[in-house]
Order: sequence, then structure tokens, then C-alpha cells
Amino acid sequence: MLILHTSDWHLGRTLHGVSLGESADAFIDWLVALVRERGVDAVLISGDVFDRAVPPVDALARMRRALRELTALTTVILTSGNHDGAARLGLFADMLTPSLHVVTDPEAIGRPVEAGGALVYPMPYLEPDLVRQLLSDLEPEGESGLPAPLPRSHQAVLAAALRRVRADL
Repeated sequence: MLILHTSDWHLGRTLHGVSLGESADAFIDWLVALVRERGVDAVLISGDVFDRAVPPVDALARMRRALRELTALTTVILTSGNHDGAARLGLFADMLTPSLHVVTDPEAIGRPVEAGGALVYPMPYLEPDLVRQLLSDLEPEGESGLPAPLPRSHQAVLAAALRRVRADL
């Protein structure tokens, strides 16, 4: 089994006012060729595919092309990063191909995706202030009956997310 992991494409980025679009196109072409030549069983793209939460149209088009070409060859599992607007990235999930899995919702943590005979547990970027209540597995507090929020730290929310994964193993 061969799994290729990549991240931090930062599509839409400019450097000193110059678009890096041609470099991004060359990277996508190289990646697709590598996946084809090596017979990669799954491609994991772990966030920051865009340089900002509201990417320019050309960056969206590049991402759509990359996903279309890669999913024609293999399973692709894509998670959102801190630079990606999770809701916008989630729009790619509608490409209606069983070989594309876009995970932007923390509720999906602990649900595996089968890829090339392996179970992959994708995890989007976890902003502590946004998910510390959602991922909390602490004892309820007060009259609400809701679990106490996790501490306001990346360590706390990541540890809770990993407990969800372990519970499924």
C-alpha cells in the first residue's frame, strides 16, 4: 500500500505582488504524474490548500482541477487547515465521486475513511475556541447538563479528538 501525504499548498498566494499560479500548476501536474506513475493508493491533503479563507477564483479552479485529476486515479482525503475557510473548502465535497472525502466538520472526528485497505481518521484544523465545547468529554457542569468546555488550548482539543479516534479502534 502506498499513501502520499501532502499539505500547505497555499493556492492563491502571491509573493512580492507576483502570482504563484504557474508554480502551483507545475506542482499539480507533477503530483498527478507521480500518483499515476507510482500507483498511489490514497492521497491525504492535510489543510492549507488555500492561502486565505476566501481564495481567489483562479485558486478555486486550480483546486477543482487537482481534485478532478487525482480522484480519477485514487482516493483523496482532504481536510481543512487554519488558512482554509472550512465552509468554502467543504463545497468541493459535492464533486460526487466516491473517491473524494472532504472533511471540514469536527463532528466527523472518529469516523474512518477506508483508503487502499487502511482506515484513515481525518482531522480538520481544530480552533480551540470553536470546538472546545463540541469535543468536550468532561463531566457536565451546572444545570445545562452540557459537558464542561475543554481548556482553551490546542493540546486539550487535540487530546479530546484523539480520544474519539481511539474509541473507534
